[in-house]
Amino acid sequence: MRAVSVACAVVGAASTNPINKVLQLLDSLAAKVTADGEREQAQYEKFTQWCEENAKETQHELKNSGERQESLQSVIEKTEATISNVNSEIQELSSSIAQNEADLEKATAVRKAEHKDFMERDEELVGTIDTLERALQVVKKELAFGQVSQSAVTSLVGAATVMLDDSLVTSHDRSRLQAFVQQQSAQADGFETMQAPATAAYETHSGTEAILQTFEDLLEKAESQRSDSTKAETEAQFNFEMLKQSLTDELKTENKELANARSKLAANKETLSSTNGDLAETNKDASADSASLRQLQTDCMQTASDHEVSVKDRSDELKALAEARRVIQEATGGATSKAYGLVQVGVTTRVSSPGIDSVVSSVRQLGRNSDDVAVALLASKISSVAVSGDDVFAKVKGLIRDMIQKISEKARADAKEHEWCTTKTKETEAKKADHESVVAKLNSRSDRAKSAIARAESDIATLEAELGALAKMQAEMDQQRSSEHAENSEAIADYQKGVEGVQAAIKALKSYYGKDSALLQQPVVGTHSASGGAAGGIIGLLEVCESDFSKLLAETEADEEEGEKVYETQSKANKLTKAEKETALKYSSKAVARTEKALAELADDTDAEQSELDATLEYLTKVNKRCVAKPETYASRKAKRDSEIDGLKNALKILQEETAGAFLAMRSVSRHQ
Repeated sequence: MRAVSVACAVVGAASTNPINKVLQLLDSLAAKVTADGEREQAQYEKFTQWCEENAKETQHELKNSGERQESLQSVIEKTEATISNVNSEIQELSSSIAQNEADLEKATAVRKAEHKDFMERDEELVGTIDTLERALQVVKKELAFGQVSQSAVTSLVGAATVMLDDSLVTSHDRSRLQAFVQQQSAQADGFETMQAPATAAYETHSGTEAILQTFEDLLEKAESQRSDSTKAETEAQFNFEMLKQSLTDELKTENKELANARSKLAANKETLSSTNGDLAETNKDASADSASLRQLQTDCMQTASDHEVSVKDRSDELKALAEARRVIQEATGGATSKAYGLVQVGVTTRVSSPGIDSVVSSVRQLGRNSDDVAVALLASKISSVAVSGDDVFAKVKGLIRDMIQKISEKARADAKEHEWCTTKTKETEAKKADHESVVAKLNSRSDRAKSAIARAESDIATLEAELGALAKMQAEMDQQRSSEHAENSEAIADYQKGVEGVQAAIKALKSYYGKDSALLQQPVVGTHSASGGAAGGIIGLLEVCESDFSKLLAETEADEEEGEKVYETQSKANKLTKAEKETALKYSSKAVARTEKALAELADDTDAEQSELDATLEYLTKVNKRCVAKPETYASRKAKRDSEIDGLKNALKILQEETAGAFLAMRSVSRHQ
């Protein structure tokens, strides 16, 4: 249905005025150009905002990439320096291990050779001592009966013959042995048969005693030499054991350090490889971001240039339309009046259609349902356009299509923003988890290093306490041994002096009272005689004293020897224990120093990684602020826009179903001649 209100007077009967139609077309075209310009300006402003946001985002990514490149490069330099240091340490340890192994092998070979020489010499001395002891035992046994048999002499000759080639025999003793052997050989061959028997017996006895003395001297010398050799062998073996223990401990420690160094080298090589991979990936990302930023700047600048040209062209077009309208109005007024016989003052047409009313109602309801101000305003615009003189349906359709386009563009922008938020949140969360994992690993390694330092420092304190206690014990032993030695030396000197004094007294008494044994039995009456009975008692007591002094002297000397032996054994054991603990202390101190150095490097790595984690968390906060803090969820917004678009499309469908005949309306025209 059409309702028409007349606001003009009709002064002519003309039904058409071409000039007025031209003016209407010019106005319609100008309005379209202006609307297109407004729409293009809105799109350009949105595009400009998009350019700025993407440029900022890409620049931020480039900044983060640069910082990460610096951090990774720093890690690579540190790792390479660590690898170089560890390689040097491995080389030094390998060289030291090889040297210690060579020293141990050489010392072992020398000790074996020394022990072999000792065993050979000891076997020789044992044979010599056995020969001398057997010969002396045979001769002394027969001397106890007052005579020496020819078999005993033969035994002595055999022993003397053997001893002639012994290195133990001096040139003087060798001469005496040779003389004895020659003499006995001569007697055996009958060279001295003409000598008197008494003289021969005496000379044999005298020669036997002399050679016995020589044999006893040689026996004492052999036993002394064997004792000294055994003592030297024991000391050499002990010194070798100490050296071997020291080298073995050092090799054990160095091999452990070498294993740790190789493990550290492998870990650092793995870190270097991983870091180089991360750096290559970061460089690749940075190159891609740089290319993307350059392309973005190029595209945005080109669009800005195109928009500037478009604005100028549109301005020129509007100026041309305005100029044409002005010229037509100024130049064709009279001609139009004469040619068409009427002047159209004004037309106001109000169109009422069921389709438009339904569209207005539907759009208004859609605005209320979606709580969208723009859609609600669209209903008002459609109502306003309905009061028009020309093509109301086309204008309404244009408004609806424009609104659909705006909502679609907004939906696409929102979808793009949602995709960006999803991607960036996922990437940043992954980086965050990555950095947190690395920080946790570094903290764990730091904790283990601190624990190792604490254990090593505890071991050092224990070793220092044990060394202090060992030093104190050795000092007490030294003091006690010195005191015992002084007491024993004094007692030995006193006992020796006592024995010598008693022996001198006994000798003096025996010398006097033993001059004439008859006088001791039958003294001459009336003259002085020696007190033989009393002297015998005194001598007996002195002999008891001598025996006591000798026994105490022997016991004291034995105690002194035993005490010195125990002291030497314990002192050597203490020395070995001290060397072991000092070696352990040395390497524990080195271990603490190395671990503290490694801990400092871990602290630097942890700080660097924590800085990257903080930067990632800061960026994640910005992403969440942009993406999470929304009044509506993306799904809710998408559903609302889909509903708006469907509703507006339905409104278009209603308008398209309107027939052209339903749009005919009555017009009220006022004409003025």
